[in-house]
Amino acid sequence: MGFVAARERDDRLLLTGVAQINHGGPKAIIDEEQAVVVANLNLDAGKKAMNMSDFFSAHSFFDHGISNLRRGHWNDYYDLSLELFNLAAKCALMNAEHDGLKMLTNQIMHNAKCLEDKFQAISITVTLLNWSGNVPAAVDLINNTLSSLDEELPSAVTPLVIKQYLDKTKTKLAIISDDILLSYPAMINPSKILAVEFLVKLYGSLTLIGERAAIPIIPLKVIQISLTYGMSPHSPSAFAQYGSYLALIGGEFEEGYRYAKFALSLMKKVPTRAHDGMIMFYSNLTKLYVEPAQSSIECYLDSCKVAMKSGNPYAVVSSLVHSTLCLWSGKELDVAVVAMKDTMKESKYHKNVVVLALMRPTFRIALRLMGQSDAPQQDNLPNAFGETFKEDNITEKYAAHLHTIMFAKLSESLIFREFNEARDAADKYFSVDRFASLTPLMFFKRL
Repeated sequence: MGFVAARERDDRLLLTGVAQINHGGPKAIIDEEQAVVVANLNLDAGKKAMNMSDFFSAHSFFDHGISNLRRGHWNDYYDLSLELFNLAAKCALMNAEHDGLKMLTNQIMHNAKCLEDKFQAISITVTLLNWSGNVPAAVDLINNTLSSLDEELPSAVTPLVIKQYLDKTKTKLAIISDDILLSYPAMINPSKILAVEFLVKLYGSLTLIGERAAIPIIPLKVIQISLTYGMSPHSPSAFAQYGSYLALIGGEFEEGYRYAKFALSLMKKVPTRAHDGMIMFYSNLTKLYVEPAQSSIECYLDSCKVAMKSGNPYAVVSSLVHSTLCLWSGKELDVAVVAMKDTMKESKYHKNVVVLALMRPTFRIALRLMGQSDAPQQDNLPNAFGETFKEDNITEKYAAHLHTIMFAKLSESLIFREFNEARDAADKYFSVDRFASLTPLMFFKRL
């Protein structure tokens, strides 16, 4: 049935047929040639399941495909092996199967022939390190990879260097219309595609730990690479980040908003939908300042749904921002609390201690406003590597957490007229550099 389905291009029959083949297990396979055919059928079935956002079924198909590969498959069937392991790792990340994920990425790193083939494993490891509260290690891994690609950031990022990058980017963009930019060819240089993705990841990681100096350089560098080598799937994120910088740091709101909207237009031109959630997330940051608050906040819910559909880890980040802004924008408390509970449930499932540590203080405020006292205490938060953290451990390490949590404590203290606590929270809140803490909560400083 699986062979007929593949020949007839019948997706439903393919999934059913391959599932029946898998029931027989590897022992039912006659020889190596048939094993490779079955592995390829599982690869096709897994891709179809991923297209339907069924990452559990997809992972099962990829796992069966791997189990059908015989000894020496990395040498004899390298491309098939690499694709099966990469896609299985992506599904394992979304399914929070961390032990299996680490085994898959270790296999890829050990057997991949070049840096480009290790890219997916490195990218997933970066995500896992960020989620697990070890952001500095993620930053080191990204920087080492960028160095291998000859796209590392300047060794010394000074205000003068930032101005040079900014002036160069503005000069290049000034002579190119939006229509021409939207018609730019796709980036095809593999090393540049990898560099752009890791630069965009670096932007998020550096924002968490408050490494202010390098952050403005990143979208400028990505845009310059894109103008030279073509648009990558991550180029729209860089334009959205650039718009945020112009609006929120440079005060150029009209120009920043223009690039936030342009990023969404460019997103539609990109052939893959895998990164739409991240692009929408970064674009929303500027939209919060320009468009009505209630509708802008709902855009984060939209980006969460889009990211979940494509298997993008940014889903939980969008959920965090949406839940938090529901409270601070004045939505009904029970609606905000339900949203926060959903975010914390998802964070616990993925062992994302960074998001969980950000969500809990705001959740406690919401419960206190409702007159409830059953708020979660600061118990140990286990991550995917078997380590445990307390919320204060995360807060003390990362500027974005300190900024967000001090904002929450300041607001809570003012609401309940606890002025001594408010004074302490205000001192810590305003001590954090506003670009190092470039998060959607900055929006509420103007209210």
